[in-house]
Amino acid sequence: MKRQFAAFLLLLSALAAQAQEPAEEGRTEADIGLNPRTGFPEITAKPFLMFDEGFSFAQITRISKQEERSNFVWQDYLIGAHFDIMTENFKPVDLMLRVAAYYPFYHTFNGMRQYPKQVVLYAFDLFTGPVIQANMWNYVRLNLAAGLHYMYQLTDEYHLHYLGAGAVAGVELPIAWHWTILLDATAALDYPNFGTNRNIQPYNYAWQYQASLGVRYSKKGANMYSYISSKKRARQLTILEQATIEIDAEEARRMAAADGGAAEAGTQADAAEVQDGGAAGEAQEADAAPEGDAEAGQQAKKKAKKSKKPKKGGGAVKDAGVEADAAQEQQDGGTAGAAQEADAAQGSADR
Repeated sequence: MKRQFAAFLLLLSALAAQAQEPAEEGRTEADIGLNPRTGFPEITAKPFLMFDEGFSFAQITRISKQEERSNFVWQDYLIGAHFDIMTENFKPVDLMLRVAAYYPFYHTFNGMRQYPKQVVLYAFDLFTGPVIQANMWNYVRLNLAAGLHYMYQLTDEYHLHYLGAGAVAGVELPIAWHWTILLDATAALDYPNFGTNRNIQPYNYAWQYQASLGVRYSKKGANMYSYISSKKRARQLTILEQATIEIDAEEARRMAAADGGAAEAGTQADAAEVQDGGAAGEAQEADAAPEGDAEAGQQAKKKAKKSKKPKKGGGAVKDAGVEADAAQEQQDGGTAGAAQEADAAQGSADR
């Protein structure tokens, strides 16, 4: 039984811790914000404690199994008060601690009412564990907790000590700016044989149910949304909306700046490619210029040869000769100019 309780408790605690792990993947140091003194991420949401108190009711059942007859069943009904402490903005998971004090007012044994022999009877209850919080439309908040449960109870015969695992399900109703109503229900399964009854009257099973109604007044944990509106809440909502708008605008500006930088880099790359293409074209034209001069000379020689053929009239032959001489001079001049350019280029290269 003890091992089952321990395994049950570890499983619930692991599930609660996993559910509260924040999603930090994909965030940079600039998004988190580092403290300039310590170098650690700056804590923007400061952790704090909230307190609530109220009335509580409990029912305890103890069973002793019998072989030859029906089981022995003891039931106690208690009423009292509770005091709760709950953390807020604690990482990785919030915690709660509940302390309650009870007075037993009704007892039964196998369904028959029993009257106590002592007037001073009491019980103390303790529960602690991680809390999972869920928000429904900002006006109803749900709390789920699982953890360790302990109770001490004084009866007419024994000092009873219960130890086991429990679970709490609660609802928070934000009434006003600082005021919240809490409704909680608790169920616990305990091992009841740690007290003086373990050798005389051991029990096989023990469990209990609790219901509580409480109220919370908290300045730090003020309700942004409540059933009764207030001027403070309106101002806080306005500040929150303005901060949200500023954050969105800053994010848009950063994204626009990043897009503009990328576009400018692309334009510069395109301009560099165009310049590289123009330089390559000029180099090709310079290489093609000597080839064009040589081709022009060859065409002039061919034309001169054709003009030297005998034709009617000496003037035509003379004109052809003049044209041939002019073409030859043009060819010689182009060749000489190309040679001079080559010499000049070689000299600049030597320097």
